[in-house]
Amino acid sequence: MPLFGDPHILYLMPPIRKPTLSFIIPLMDEALTLKELHSRIAVQANEHSRGWEVIYIDDGSKDNSWEVIQELAKDDPEHVRAFKFRSNRTKAPALATGYKEATGEIVFTLDADLQDDPKEIPRFLEKLNEGEGWDIVSGYKEKRHDPWHKVLPSRIFNKMLSKVNGVHLHDHNCGFKCYRSEVVKDLPMYGEMHRMVPSLASIEGYKTTEIVVEHHARKHGVSKYGWERIIRGFLDMWSVFFVKTYRERPLHFFGTIAVFLGMLAGILWLIGFIPIIPEALRTALLAAAPAAFFAAPVCLAVGFLAELIGYRHYKEGTDVPIIERIDVSDAAAMEKVISLDEMKENITSGPVPKILIADDDPVTCGISSRILKIEGWDVSIAGTGEEAMAMITPDVHVMLLDIYLPGLSGLEVLPKIKQLSPKTQVVVLSGSDKPKDGAGAIKAGGFDFLSKPVKRDELVKVLNNALMASRALRPEEKAV
Repeated sequence: MPLFGDPHILYLMPPIRKPTLSFIIPLMDEALTLKELHSRIAVQANEHSRGWEVIYIDDGSKDNSWEVIQELAKDDPEHVRAFKFRSNRTKAPALATGYKEATGEIVFTLDADLQDDPKEIPRFLEKLNEGEGWDIVSGYKEKRHDPWHKVLPSRIFNKMLSKVNGVHLHDHNCGFKCYRSEVVKDLPMYGEMHRMVPSLASIEGYKTTEIVVEHHARKHGVSKYGWERIIRGFLDMWSVFFVKTYRERPLHFFGTIAVFLGMLAGILWLIGFIPIIPEALRTALLAAAPAAFFAAPVCLAVGFLAELIGYRHYKEGTDVPIIERIDVSDAAAMEKVISLDEMKENITSGPVPKILIADDDPVTCGISSRILKIEGWDVSIAGTGEEAMAMITPDVHVMLLDIYLPGLSGLEVLPKIKQLSPKTQVVVLSGSDKPKDGAGAIKAGGFDFLSKPVKRDELVKVLNNALMASRALRPEEKAV
């Protein structure tokens, strides 16, 4: 299961520290462009990140796109991840999959047709860290290499969308975008809402800006969009407007309509009894008045029902988009508040931290290893307790040890590890949340205990704390 943390907490990186990057590429029938696209991304990512991944989402391709992706994964297994849909599900579900799986601190989305140029990546990163607090940078294809009958409706739609939803961009629909990771973890992505990303993000208070990007003419394949998307986009625009404006007070919307209909019924009824009005018109007005009158309580009932649903939702608990947090138990603790960035700087200032993962679950090993390599750890993996004891050395700072290993269990291995390498801190991992497992782990000498599935930020935080405890026992590893 993927490990990722609370999407509502904003973590800012030190300017000198290169971020980790995730590139999400939704595609359908783009076999001819994928190898060139990957090589272009690699050039920029190797230069501007300390770790990166490309997540390809094959949305029901009928050509050999998946075979090409398999070749890329074989040639570059460290950076390629891929998911294939059984049938075409459209772009929003593809992006939703990529958002869920992304592990980078910064997430890019771009199309696979080579119309988006990866050479723009450093400009996106520069704009994102400009100091204005941007959460999303959207591309703006000022000069588009598309036919006029595609460009003109798009321009009109973008102006309407900017006006209605209050996020002023030239090109909401551009697929080339850059996000902070917490944004993509927080965005609902369904239907065809991929066109509404900046508008949806604004609901939670995220800020969007844009940069002009170069747009290339399509070399291979054909566009997957037609005129019908204009109609769907228009409806989605008003859907987002309603959610943004009335999601916490739906009765205000339906109640206003109910009051209007009630007043209209009264006016029609009064006008219908004016003698000078022609008989046919009077009959029509008197017939319309009851319809408006009875429609009013229906709208009111819908509003009350929506309020009831909303009340239950908020009573059960709703995440609030907190971007900073300080928890202290007394006033003295306020004298020294260490930010996450400062903690990361302290951790990464010494020699490269080494970790040994002992787990027989290849999924957990793979995801944990990927995350920790991105965080700057030197990772080794053992599949059994016996193998872990053979691999442990005094220079291993931390060990992530699964309790339920084949052969010797984690609790049997732990005291032996502490004898072989006393300065190594052992974090015990278990698929069970039984209190006795945690108590047994601590009693046997474990530094901490985690239950699967572990959130990414929880894993990183606990292992960083273990690293600091291990380094405290190693005076030669002083922070620079």
